[in-house]
Amino acid sequence: MPVTKKTAKKRAVKSLTTTNPEELKRMIAEAAYYMAEQRGFEGGCDLHDWLQAEAKIERIYGKVGKSS
Repeated sequence: MPVTKKTAKKRAVKSLTTTNPEELKRMIAEAAYYMAEQRGFEGGCDLHDWLQAEAKIERIYGKVGKSS
């Protein structure tokens, strides 16, 4: 049976919800780093980058820390 986008997303969400807090923190930190890199590491705020990254991870995978 082929994997649909819906099935793939469900698997990703399950993977994220079973991921430990350190892994979630790493994912958010990496996303925040790339956001800062895109603007040339200028004129930004670390907290703003972090919050944007956290929101992005939640949009992609669902609420961070939500149990399945």
